Amino acid sequence: MDVDIDKLTAILAERMAAVVPDGIHVRAADGMLWYSADEGRFPGQDGSYRTGTSGTYVEINFYAHGQSDEDRIAGVAAQALSELQDYVDEATHDPWPGKRTQPRARALVRDRMLLAWYGGTDPDGSDVVLACSPVPLPDLRRLPGCDGGADHSA
Repeated sequence: MDVDIDKLTAILAERMAAVVPDGIHVRAADGMLWYSADEGRFPGQDGSYRTGTSGTYVEINFYAHGQSDEDRIAGVAAQALSELQDYVDEATHDPWPGKRTQPRARALVRDRMLLAWYGGTDPDGSDVVLACSPVPLPDLRRLPGCDGGADHSA
């Protein structure tokens, strides 16, 4: 599969934005996912009500996760969920999306679908705390003649 990193980044931003608390924002730009919050709404890490921004380098980190494209897609999705979780936790002072503790960020590819969630090891299990909408892998394919992000394979 020839993955379009820009499509992957945009789709991850869309899926993640759909599950974050009100006032938290996720957007895609330049091979990255950017996390921000409404100014003055959350206490932030130091209690100043300035949460700043944070992000995940999807394009750079894609090739750090496994050998196959499926492993890389799942790996960078789990990394992004984890880094988003850190941002939300620091902004809100809550163990989002958990109640008392942070559930683990997870992702895998099953039946040509990217599944991403917080909670137990089984995306269909009763211990899933929060799940993103699945992503069909064909939606991440680079179209012939399109750049779609840097190619770091050797």
